[in-house]
Amino acid sequence: MKNAASLAVGPRLRAPRRPLAQWLDWRAGAIDDPVARLGYLRGSAAFWSRKPVRRALRDARVQRMSAFFALLVLPIPMITDGAAPRRSVEASSKTDTFATVWTVENTPDHELFSNGLRVEKRHMAAPRQAVPFQRWRLDGGNREEKAGPYGIVFHTTESDAAVFEEANNRQLRRAAQGTLEFVQSQRAYHYVIDRFGRVFRTVPENEPANHAGDSVWSDGKYYFVNLNHSFLGVSFDGQTRGADGRSSITEPQVASATLLTEILRARYRIPAVNCVTHAQVSVNPRNMGVGYHTDWAAGFPFGRLGLPVNYWTPLPAITLFGFKFDDYYANLAADELQDGISAGETMLRQAATRRGVTTAVYRRTLAKQFREVADPHRYVNFTEPESRSTNR
Repeated sequence: MKNAASLAVGPRLRAPRRPLAQWLDWRAGAIDDPVARLGYLRGSAAFWSRKPVRRALRDARVQRMSAFFALLVLPIPMITDGAAPRRSVEASSKTDTFATVWTVENTPDHELFSNGLRVEKRHMAAPRQAVPFQRWRLDGGNREEKAGPYGIVFHTTESDAAVFEEANNRQLRRAAQGTLEFVQSQRAYHYVIDRFGRVFRTVPENEPANHAGDSVWSDGKYYFVNLNHSFLGVSFDGQTRGADGRSSITEPQVASATLLTEILRARYRIPAVNCVTHAQVSVNPRNMGVGYHTDWAAGFPFGRLGLPVNYWTPLPAITLFGFKFDDYYANLAADELQDGISAGETMLRQAATRRGVTTAVYRRTLAKQFREVADPHRYVNFTEPESRSTNR
């Protein structure tokens, strides 16, 4: 049930965050006159919904969390200013634990694993020549390659989703078949989990899939650009935010994703910090904005998949290459991801101050580095920021 503070907020006002709402509710309870109480709640809601106030509160939270972030992944920009370089904090696999999982059965149609997951291969695209996966070192920028992936990007197909109930069984099955055929033809993801929880491998794991596009991530020791060539793509069939504002992801999908994540992490020794959502890594090089795609900007079940809440991580696209964010992206983002955005902005401003330049100048320097490390032919016609794409 909503509390009094949230009920007092009009349709154009943003409700205060939960601890503040609870305090306002308690404070309003001490006012006997109902008219005065309502006036207090409306005035408080209007005040706390103002952007400058929200920004100040967010910056304050970022400052309080600075010590916490110092122990996590702190991507360090590659440019130097003559001072001794700071050491980045590596998200070492020593802090990760991996399950013991093996293949029980392997047939042309499926694989069965010891943790109980069955992976269907009936919709797998024809194999192509394997391509090495790549990453760059933060301390020097050297590129490294290996045969297997370095991480996992979680997606949703954003397909129209019928209500998950028995009456829609035929429609659900037909929709799943159509999605799989399209994904296979486009080589869009390595894995798709349909709404019944069935797992399909659609692209071989030793090849890139067209799942992440323009994207940036870092684990504190390495950074990754264009995660098609660095990470595996795992997609839930459905929407993270449908027309009714609710997710269509089902319990069977979450259960299967947990087992699949366990298998992939164990097979490739993928650190938890490199298990991220599409909304965290997607960027638009044309306007230097983060969140070109916003699937899983909120609500990803990190904990249920045995993963830390990576939404907290300061966005590497901001700290490494100076990308910006807009209100659309920030408003869609979970509270934890909003704090990750703010932390990245704070780190960027602090880095600019240390170098004695404005944040704008520093962003331009980092944007130039991004163009140099990304495909130079692809971004040769790069221009300064244009209108933000809404293709999400």
